[in-house]
Amino acid sequence: LSFFSFIPVFGSTSENTDVWFNFGLIDKAPIFDQVIQDWDGKMSTDPLNEKFTAFEFGLNNRSNDGPLASRLNFYSTTWSDRVATKYIQNVEGDDDIVYLTGIQQSHTGVEFEMSAQLSEMFRLDAGVSLGNWVYTDDATGTYRDGTEDKTYSYSIKDLKVGDMPQAGMNLGLTVTPVEGAKVQALYRYYALHYADWDPTSREFSDGESGDRNGVWRAPKYGILDLNASYKLPFEFSGVKPELFLNVRNLLDEVYVQDATDNSRYNAVPFRVNNHKANAAEVYLGMPTSYNLGIKVNF
Repeated sequence: LSFFSFIPVFGSTSENTDVWFNFGLIDKAPIFDQVIQDWDGKMSTDPLNEKFTAFEFGLNNRSNDGPLASRLNFYSTTWSDRVATKYIQNVEGDDDIVYLTGIQQSHTGVEFEMSAQLSEMFRLDAGVSLGNWVYTDDATGTYRDGTEDKTYSYSIKDLKVGDMPQAGMNLGLTVTPVEGAKVQALYRYYALHYADWDPTSREFSDGESGDRNGVWRAPKYGILDLNASYKLPFEFSGVKPELFLNVRNLLDEVYVQDATDNSRYNAVPFRVNNHKANAAEVYLGMPTSYNLGIKVNF
């Protein structure tokens, strides 16, 4: 929405500073995989459209002489009637799907980015973000037990949303030693990474309270990447070749990229449901890898 520009506090506040505001209401149909079971065509019962209410407010600023720029924004999004699928293992040991409905989530946070051209040779980029993403109500799930559909409640109210770190920081230094060549060292740091919840440990029926403990939080970690490129000083019939090198996880950091709380697959059997590392199913991040190649621009 740009109509706020006629109000003095909104729009351009100085020659190189502006304030902006976004607001949106979205009504979205769930995707195919969230309502139809692949192997037998079983369909979720009367799935509702998902609804989003989003608000975002920000400030952009740039120095008068140009080498310094920054961006600060705050966001708040509520997600209601969300539809999701969870895989579980039934009593026969086969995989099945739970169709979850009525999931309510709240996402709020703040993000800051800045870049500074320190000199012709050096450029500095930095960013930091902090979020608070949480489920705001319990959910209902239905799955087929043999030929019978069974419905349970799932105790997820006040759980932190998993699968992605809620806090992060990045710092990058780009060096241009000669014309056409760039070398960048990029450090990425992640924290507040909560495990996803396993439906079998959160399931409860009428008259029960369900498990209300928080999920396991994975350890913090940082990764250093290296990116380099060089535009070769010649061309063929208008085609300009460029060499590039990307090294991911340069220091070979061992880290947990994703996790499921109280997993029934890989957790220690006699220690499940304790919301600790020994009851989590974890997926480690990639070790050091690199990509070396040449690309052409025409």
